[in-house]
Amino acid sequence: MRITKIIPIYFILILSSCQQISQIGLESNTIIITDNNKTSTVQTNKMIVKDVLLENNIELGPLDIISPDQSSQLTDGIEIIIMRVKEEIQNETIIVPFEKQILKNDNLPFNESRLLQTGKNGMEEITYRIVITNDEISSKTIVRRTTLEQPIDEIIMVGSETTYTIIPIEGTLAYISAGNAWVMNKSSGIRKPITTESSLDERIFQLSNTSEHLLYSSTPKNKADHEKKFNKLWVVNTNHSNTVSHDLYIDNVLWAAWSPVDNLTFAYSTGEPRQTAPGWQAYNDLHTATLNPNDMSITHTTILEPSSGGSYGWYGMNFEWSPDGKSIAYAQADTIGTINIIDPEKPIINELSEFSHYQTWSDWVWIPSLTWSPDSSVIYTIDHGDPIGLELPEDSQIFNIKAISLDYSFDAIIAERTGIWSNPVVSKSVKNRYNLAFLQANNPLQSVNSGYTLYMMEQDGSNSKPIFPDKGATPLKAQDVVWSPNNDQIALIYKGNLWIISTNSKMSQQLTSDGQTSKPSWSQ
Repeated sequence: MRITKIIPIYFILILSSCQQISQIGLESNTIIITDNNKTSTVQTNKMIVKDVLLENNIELGPLDIISPDQSSQLTDGIEIIIMRVKEEIQNETIIVPFEKQILKNDNLPFNESRLLQTGKNGMEEITYRIVITNDEISSKTIVRRTTLEQPIDEIIMVGSETTYTIIPIEGTLAYISAGNAWVMNKSSGIRKPITTESSLDERIFQLSNTSEHLLYSSTPKNKADHEKKFNKLWVVNTNHSNTVSHDLYIDNVLWAAWSPVDNLTFAYSTGEPRQTAPGWQAYNDLHTATLNPNDMSITHTTILEPSSGGSYGWYGMNFEWSPDGKSIAYAQADTIGTINIIDPEKPIINELSEFSHYQTWSDWVWIPSLTWSPDSSVIYTIDHGDPIGLELPEDSQIFNIKAISLDYSFDAIIAERTGIWSNPVVSKSVKNRYNLAFLQANNPLQSVNSGYTLYMMEQDGSNSKPIFPDKGATPLKAQDVVWSPNNDQIALIYKGNLWIISTNSKMSQQLTSDGQTSKPSWSQ
């Protein structure tokens, strides 16, 4: 009888214990949920954040942010905060105001003015990436800028008072002024225009080695031709008293330059017009052409057939003849190499360097400039360096001057943080030594829009020193400078005028005063 009484009591204790455990499992917690700045309070017996979201039919988007994360344990009184995040792409069209240009002309009476061109505003479309957090804009970033219509500057020509000093000029110095080609020979006071139609487009402009011929490009005379061609290539004999330009019947030229060893041979690359920016589609081709001096007929040889040219091939390539005329260096947005043309029908292409392209976030592509050592063994160029912060390689603002040996014996940075438009240019060799002139960005980490100072250094990067202008003066704009034939002077454009700078004394002399000069070329 005693055993019979004990057994029911034992089962009663077990049953009571199970009921207590069950009550503990069903205990509810008070949870505060703030979703998109709206707060609510719920009761739940769920154990983790993810389960209470499912219980309350709360779904998260791919960009939404939740705190604490979904795997966190719930406790009584905990607050779950959900930030709703979404992205939008937005386009905005803005007006780009035209600029007013005052051009001084040495040949117009002093203070007399003429309206050369009526100004017109342009249009630009800006594409933004907008991040919206809890229905409010948290960030707005420019993704792309597209020029819909280029602004047209208002141009007023004003007669200038010529105040420049006449100085001796070694060889022949050519330049563009108001869309025409001019040359100075032996003296800055002996100058003459060799074109008169004001149509040079500044893309191609180079004297031959002997300065007898000038190669240049110009926009079509007939406006109806603009849809078919954006320019034409011409040659003119600079020594004749009555200069006559010869149409070379080569259209849409993106690059052209004289051979350094044959005064009647040049190389060129072409494209085709496009209505969208930048106005052309490059063929990435390369040809040589030799002139017959008797009738100016041309013999063409194709070095590179047209090709896509890689990711940024639509913009084109830079080329540069080697001084010995045996090779042509090429540069693309992310590659530098050489093309051996000893046998033009079987060119040999050698890739020398790869680097990250520069993301311009616009409709232009950065392609590094090229210059050769006098013995054709080294190429100097601009290197797109590694970023110094957390930005992507293509967003790096670091640009250095690099020397690359053709025999792969060295590939070295010789000047750091010189800027995207530093454009080194090599002088002639004297006793196997030579110098480089280059532009140093005054703000190297924002060199795309920076002002520049002319520097000079030795071939290995040593003895780098500023030449022009003086510290505190108006800086130079991005450009290509040129050496005089004897290496003693450098010609450049400063404030729209042609200047000569002595590399020894740093003395400078202004040669024009009309404010509309560009593209100097200097030969013996």
